[in-house]
Amino acid sequence: MTPRRIAFVGPTLPAQHRPAGCFEYRPPVRHGDLFDLCLRPGDQVLIIDGVYQHFAPIRHKEILAQLARGVHVAGTASLGALRAAELDGFGMQGLGQVYGQARAGRLSADADVAVLHADDSAGARRLTQAMVCVRHGLTELTEAGKLEPGQAARLEQAAARLHFTERSATGLRHEAGPDRDAMHLLLDHLERHGDIKTRDARHALDTLAARPVPAPSRTTAGAETWTSSYGREWDFEHRPLKPGSAVGARLALACLQLFATDFPDRHRAYALRLAAATTGRTGPAGTLLSAAGFAPATRPYARLARATEATAHWTADERLLARTFRLPPGRLVYQDLPAEAIADGTLDELEQRCLRLLLPPLAQALPTTQRHTVLRQLWQAGSDHDYRLCALERGFRDTAEAARLAGAFDLALIARLLQAPAAAR
Repeated sequence: MTPRRIAFVGPTLPAQHRPAGCFEYRPPVRHGDLFDLCLRPGDQVLIIDGVYQHFAPIRHKEILAQLARGVHVAGTASLGALRAAELDGFGMQGLGQVYGQARAGRLSADADVAVLHADDSAGARRLTQAMVCVRHGLTELTEAGKLEPGQAARLEQAAARLHFTERSATGLRHEAGPDRDAMHLLLDHLERHGDIKTRDARHALDTLAARPVPAPSRTTAGAETWTSSYGREWDFEHRPLKPGSAVGARLALACLQLFATDFPDRHRAYALRLAAATTGRTGPAGTLLSAAGFAPATRPYARLARATEATAHWTADERLLARTFRLPPGRLVYQDLPAEAIADGTLDELEQRCLRLLLPPLAQALPTTQRHTVLRQLWQAGSDHDYRLCALERGFRDTAEAARLAGAFDLALIARLLQAPAAAR
């Protein structure tokens, strides 16, 4: 299989300036994008631009996860240069002068490379100047004898006083005051000769395109130790149900957790299997609970062991085990889609079921309070405590997680079906 080559790029190199060739271009990277791609050993990723502030940025451990899988990850020019400087000891490759400045400690803040820009549909047009570009442009003009050092220092201070969203050409000229003409010279220089971020991005694309994709390798022992419960959760949240699917694996599981009438029984089977594997014990749920440190005498009377409509046929031990089950080290209930959850179905059937129940595009999700109301009715929970028990026995950490995931589905449709007479359903 031919290795994939993917570049995450936005305003640093607008679409009309991106070289055609081996790279597949995607918008600025954000949290979860690398997991969503289902990358394979030998694939290559170049991170140029990335989002932050209004969206969750790419996490370091997401990059480490790909390195551990044998994916070649490089960074340059903007957020990619910063991440490469932070992770080059773990195998991420850094390219360009912005990366060199970050590696040397002269550049450390995301805001130094940040700009305000339009999205790709509007040409990824840059609306403000990055501080790193201002500094580099001033250095070039000073070395060329076109600016005095003192004047360059005043221009840098004027630019630094502005937030990155305010560092437009108009804003920079206004902030420069009596040095307005010199600021115009800087802006003209950046327009004519290109800023350092743009040059770095083009150089990185040309450099990597001219080289064979590196052979898959596990770069360092450090890359092997990236995994945490949060990392596993991010992976699961963003992984497709199957390659090319528009439905995520976590969303598919949520569809079953929320709407499958018998999901508590599926969850019990899953918890029993994993609890036995964790404790090294086999046998009834009580044996497993004892191995986990639960006091036998109090179990039958515990509030967590109370029966609900769906679990009346379970033992008290089974109810307690299913509702308290967590994967080591104790935060996650699920980190994949197990066979017990799918039961006798197939991934294709699950995908179609999700697509039928997902919220239509542009439709508004129900407010959180209404989501709780629909779920309580769906699960036949007569009290707040029963509602909490129903969420736990379906594998949710709490009712808040259930309501959050339910926001992706058409609960208004579900509510109408619940209210309709049985004969009309």
